[in-house]
Amino acid sequence: MLSLIRRKACKRCGGDLSIECDIYGVYIECIQCGATWNKEDLKLASQLQNAVKATNQVKVA
Repeated sequence: MLSLIRRKACKRCGGDLSIECDIYGVYIECIQCGATWNKEDLKLASQLQNAVKATNQVKVA
């Protein structure tokens, strides 16, 4: 199953991302370089991004 979700959004190569599904679950894969991210990877990235925003706000205040 190939469903393009974001163009030029791969953090590794700048390629296009698609959502994929196999027997292990749903994941996002770069069409060009093959990098993959699962739900846990995306949660960790989101939490890290929120922590960085919070520390930047504290420094400004």
